Amino acid sequence: MIDTHGFKHAKVSSGDVSTAQINNKTMESKLISGLYFAGEVMDIVGKRGGYNFNFAWASGMIAGKKMAKTTQ
Repeated sequence: MIDTHGFKHAKVSSGDVSTAQINNKTMESKLISGLYFAGEVMDIVGKRGGYNFNFAWASGMIAGKKMAKTTQ
């Protein structure tokens, strides 16, 4: 039989950087110019198992594109 372990074994992840301190269009810190965040370092709670990878890649792409524009 293939099954999950149920909610008692469910896991989530969360970081420590408040999303209120991050510009959600660029992932740049609102407190320190030129400092960017991506992935699980931010205080975003979500299911693990692929969902966190999707957010890490998406936020990393946003931050990377913005950093590339500021260094040109």
